[in-house]
Amino acid sequence: MSELVALHTQALGEPTASSYLDLLAAALAASRINRSFPERRPLEATLQALRGAAHEGLYDSVFVDARSGLPNLASFTRVLSDRMVGLDAVGKMDSAETLAARRDEAEVFDRMGRKRRYFERLRALELAPVDLHRVLLRRHEPEQSRASFRVELTKLLADGCYARVVIELWQRASLWSHKLVQLDDSGEVAEGTEALRGMVYRFAAFDAETLFVRLHELEGVSVERVQRGIIGPALWTIPDATMLHRSAEPGDDALARTWSQWLPEAATLPPQLVMSFASDTAASDVREELSNDPLSPLLANSLAEQEKARYRVLRDRHAFKVYKDRKFVVTAGARPLVEAVCTVAGTKNLLYAV
Repeated sequence: MSELVALHTQALGEPTASSYLDLLAAALAASRINRSFPERRPLEATLQALRGAAHEGLYDSVFVDARSGLPNLASFTRVLSDRMVGLDAVGKMDSAETLAARRDEAEVFDRMGRKRRYFERLRALELAPVDLHRVLLRRHEPEQSRASFRVELTKLLADGCYARVVIELWQRASLWSHKLVQLDDSGEVAEGTEALRGMVYRFAAFDAETLFVRLHELEGVSVERVQRGIIGPALWTIPDATMLHRSAEPGDDALARTWSQWLPEAATLPPQLVMSFASDTAASDVREELSNDPLSPLLANSLAEQEKARYRVLRDRHAFKVYKDRKFVVTAGARPLVEAVCTVAGTKNLLYAV
């Protein structure tokens, strides 16, 4: 197994790191994710930038979140920081031709040449953000002292998964004791307040239903929709001559347990992957309350009896329904594991091959 170097952190050296990144990139390409999820191309660009072929040996390893199976915060921020530094640094460096001509004089010229090429590659890429937040004005009704907003958050969550959260809400100006969004003087440009950012960031890891209720209970706020699209976790194995590199902390849900029991077989197989793409929506226009997610039942179905009465009162207060879904990208060797978990859960899920 790949080395655990810190809490929930694995270090993958080359060539294992590039094999792992190629596996994730292939899964993203096969996933057919829509706008409910974080944008695919920037995430693919980040995976590309982390490969050894991109940085030409400037780094020894890629850090992976052992729980989610995705590159961790340090890996995401490494390429973002390098791109920012490179935008300014390339103009101050010797030309590529000069550095190439002096490569044999000293190791430093070879390293500077590799660094310049790396910076130039990064400059051409749009990389995945670790925390991107924006607010869009949907409708302004000044005569009613209210406005409708769309809040979008793309974020690497605390559990290592990568998520997009979209919230559509109304806010009444006369009751802005918990002002979440403010308009400029023209009434045309919206900006989230610190209160909104703090709340959304704090609850981003919660399911759509919980976030809907928490926001709806704020004075002057009426929520129409909360939607989340989550990339990960990814369960993966990459065998080599000496060991089986794999997700170190795969969790404790039904799929992770099935995966852990199957691992001895993976040592004789080519690289294997199961990557999850989960979505959940809480909204007033959802037609049927349903979970088609084998790993995440509806909250109502998972509560203890003494909690259900209080839950029903809460739901009666807010007119919305919940829909959950999850699709998977799987390699051939791991496909039977996912099919078995879905069969037991009674769900019908899309499984894309990679």
